[in-house]
Amino acid sequence: MKSTTTTALRANAVLLCLSTCIATLPSLSLSVLLGLFDDNAPLLPYRVATIGFALLVMLSLRWAARRAFDAAFEAHQVRLIDEPADQASIDAYCARAWLVQLHLELQGRYCVD
Repeated sequence: MKSTTTTALRANAVLLCLSTCIATLPSLSLSVLLGLFDDNAPLLPYRVATIGFALLVMLSLRWAARRAFDAAFEAHQVRLIDEPADQASIDAYCARAWLVQLHLELQGRYCVD
């Protein structure tokens, strides 16, 4: 498997885990506050809502990462290196470096700094 494919798969797995963790907390809190676990309520709507919220969070993070990358690229805080492989360098003073790195890794690029 190519390193760019491995990087993109790893980034997607991290994004899915992060989105699920972010979505589980409000869903669990809301279920406890509404007493859904006390009444033996069906869990399928809860699970569908949690997955739907996780997908919404995932799409929002992808959108935010793309915007952060575009802003950093216009400010010359990101340098794309095509030789010897698909690599990128992020400036140490980039305000949203973790979002920029997320976007680059979702695209299959490897961050060298």
